[in-house]
Amino acid sequence: MDFKDAVAADIDNVFFNTTEFAETVEIDGKSIPLIPDDDALIKISEIFAMGLAEGEQFIFIKAKDMHRLPQPGDQLSKDGIQWYVRHAVSNMGVYAIRIGRSQHSGDFTNG
Repeated sequence: MDFKDAVAADIDNVFFNTTEFAETVEIDGKSIPLIPDDDALIKISEIFAMGLAEGEQFIFIKAKDMHRLPQPGDQLSKDGIQWYVRHAVSNMGVYAIRIGRSQHSGDFTNG
């Protein structure tokens, strides 16, 4: 097993294990494991010297659990509640997504 295989196995068996880090939520009608990370939002807001926007979350989702990487402005239903994608990146088979409750972009660089 090479490093990439080991990371892929850890993503499935450790990080997205609902008895370890993940919780099962419904995203766009599909139950999937997700890792919420509110601490990441606090760090981002400190870097840009802005307050943490109310009603925002930072989440991690396995790329294979979504049909594509969400784009800023896309709507996402999480447990029946409508959210809007602020920012999303893909890294090693995991999507890191910042979502917010309002349509305002919340983009730290473009206001």
